[in-house]
Amino acid sequence: MTIELATRDDEGKPDRAVAAAEDLLGRRGAVALVGGYVDSMVGPLSEVAERYRRPYLATASLDERLSQRGYRYFFRISSLAGYVDVMAGFVTDHLKARRAAILSSNTPGSVQLGRRQRERFEAAGVAVPFFEQFGAGTADFAPHLARIRDAQAEVLVANAFFADHLVLVRQLRGLEVDLKGYLGAFGMEFPEVVRELSGTSELLFGTTGWQPGVTLPGTEEASQAFVAAYRARYGAEPAPLAMHGYAAGQALAAALRAARARGGTLEPDALRDALRRVDLTLPLERLRFNEQGDPLAYERVILQLQGGKPVVVYPPARATGRAIYPMPSWRERR
Repeated sequence: MTIELATRDDEGKPDRAVAAAEDLLGRRGAVALVGGYVDSMVGPLSEVAERYRRPYLATASLDERLSQRGYRYFFRISSLAGYVDVMAGFVTDHLKARRAAILSSNTPGSVQLGRRQRERFEAAGVAVPFFEQFGAGTADFAPHLARIRDAQAEVLVANAFFADHLVLVRQLRGLEVDLKGYLGAFGMEFPEVVRELSGTSELLFGTTGWQPGVTLPGTEEASQAFVAAYRARYGAEPAPLAMHGYAAGQALAAALRAARARGGTLEPDALRDALRRVDLTLPLERLRFNEQGDPLAYERVILQLQGGKPVVVYPPARATGRAIYPMPSWRERR
C-alpha cells in the first residue's frame, strides 16, 4: 500500500493551523490528519477534523479537557498522566522532599500538570508553600524566586519550556537561590540545555519519553534504526519529540493497512475503528488508545544532567545511574 503524505506549516499560529487543516481535509481530501505540538494548535485542529469526520492524531498534547468532549475522531500520542506519575513519584518517593515549590507556565497542560502535582504532593505529606504561574515570554523571574526562597522550598518543580528553563536557571544562580533539586517538565531533555547553560546545567533534573540512548526496554534495535535513518535523511541527531511524530505515523500506517485488509475501504469510520484497535510496541511506548483517544501506556522517565550527559535516574526499573541529590549550593560550585 502506498501512502501519500501532504504537509503544511502552521507557523506556530492557531489560525494558520486551522487554514492548513481546512486545506488538507477539504481541498486535498486527506483521509486523516497528524501533527500539532501544543494544545493551542491541537484544540482548533481537532475541531476541524471532527467537523470533516476525519481521524486526527495529535503528536504532543496534554490538555485533559480535549479528550473529555466526546469527540469521535480525536487521538493523541501523549498524556498528562505520564508526566504526573513520574514527576510526583520522583519527588515524593525517591527524593523524599518535605517542601516543594511548583511554578507553571500558564498554558492549559502546564496549569493542569501543576494542579495534579500539588494534589499528589499534599496527599503524600509534602508541603507546597509556593504554587504560582507565569505568562509566556517572562524575562524576569526574580519576584517568583524571592518567594520560593522565602518559602524554604527544597525542590522547585518547573512546569515550563526550554527557553523558560534557561532564564530560570540563570537567575537562580545569579540570585544565589539555593535548592536541593530543580525538576523541569518540558525541554530539559534537549541537548541545547547543556550547550546554553554549560556547567550551570549540571545536576538539573528533567523528563523525557524517548531520545537517542533512552528507549522503551525491548525496542533498542528499533530505536537505533530510527536514529540511523534520521541521521541519513537529515544529517542531524533526532530531537526527542521526533519520536512522537514517528509514533503517530506508525499508528496511522498500521490503521490504514488494517482498514484496507478488513474491507478495502478507507472511509472515516473504518479508519477510526482501526485506530482504536492499534496495538504497537514502539520506542516511545506500547501504543494503544482508550475510548477517549488517549494513550494507555504513555510514560516519561526522569533524567539528570551529569557531566554534561543525560542519565536516567527514575523509575528504578529504567534507571541507568543514581540521582545525585542534593545539589551543592551555587557558591560551592564556583
